[in-house]
Amino acid sequence: MKHLLLAGALALFSTPALAALEICNNTAQSLSLAIGYASEDEWVSEGWWNIAAGECKTTVSGDLKSRYYYYHAMASGTPFASGDFTFCTTNEAFSIDDDENCAARGYETTGFRKLDTGETATHFTLTLNDNRDSEKDARAKPTSSSGTAPGTYGDPYSDNVILQGCSNDGERQCNFHAGGTNFFVFDDGRTPQLAFTVMEALDPGTPLFIDGDLEAIYDRTADMVLRDVTVRPWTEYDALLNKLQGQWYSEDDPNSQFTVLGAERENTYEGSFSGVDYLWVSDRCDRFEGEGPYLYAREEESGESYCYQLSYVDQRQLELMYLPSGNILRYRKLD
Repeated sequence: MKHLLLAGALALFSTPALAALEICNNTAQSLSLAIGYASEDEWVSEGWWNIAAGECKTTVSGDLKSRYYYYHAMASGTPFASGDFTFCTTNEAFSIDDDENCAARGYETTGFRKLDTGETATHFTLTLNDNRDSEKDARAKPTSSSGTAPGTYGDPYSDNVILQGCSNDGERQCNFHAGGTNFFVFDDGRTPQLAFTVMEALDPGTPLFIDGDLEAIYDRTADMVLRDVTVRPWTEYDALLNKLQGQWYSEDDPNSQFTVLGAERENTYEGSFSGVDYLWVSDRCDRFEGEGPYLYAREEESGESYCYQLSYVDQRQLELMYLPSGNILRYRKLD
């Protein structure tokens, strides 16, 4: 499941109340809210609660039986708060069992944010605040065109990508991944400032659609100048990559571990760094297709690529089939 925070500054307050999970809207706009939680041996998602500005709604009645709950909020059809745990949703009122195979069952895959109510809480109040209106607008809306014609700085290029992150160590830059290539955008005056503002407000793993010019292409990286960047709807493959986020260890050799952040996998053995791979999940991997989904991994240092059939993944377990040998690789997630 994946972290995507598009808008709003969120604050959590545990306040005296009747036993329940209560959600309060402390913004200036109406919010639509859905929740997810574990019910016995399966995940459940429910929605929508329409919460007017200044009002509260009870989403779970009675004593809370779980420590962790998950929520997704919409404002005027735009994601207000979302996170790194995916559940199934629909546009209409819903109560859906299981968080797997959403599209195949006619649902959408939606990112939910994790809420920790504490180890012993029987009630909890979550207050959604909006303290940064101007920043929220920048996060929720697509960037405007830079005004430059396609091809001004290189070959025109547009694609679905996965945001890796932004940094400002000496030079402001952002990078994202697509198909095993790491794309970099530098703040040199040619890419609109709003593009950086949008990307800096998002978390690693956010699905984006980008449009711009390819200025330079190297072995495993490329430099781009952007005209536009927008947050796009999640696909089933984005949701699978989201579920890979976090730290995993091999069942065969617990000393062999890796951590996935965004579309990068950092590998370690006995705690020592052993390399980074660029990841991509899709319906094909090199010459393999038709029995996916597939996980494509490309070594950052050597450029060597690997293909896996992504056989199974949930919040605790991962099973890959290494291709073409067919070796089964099983991993468990570290708490």
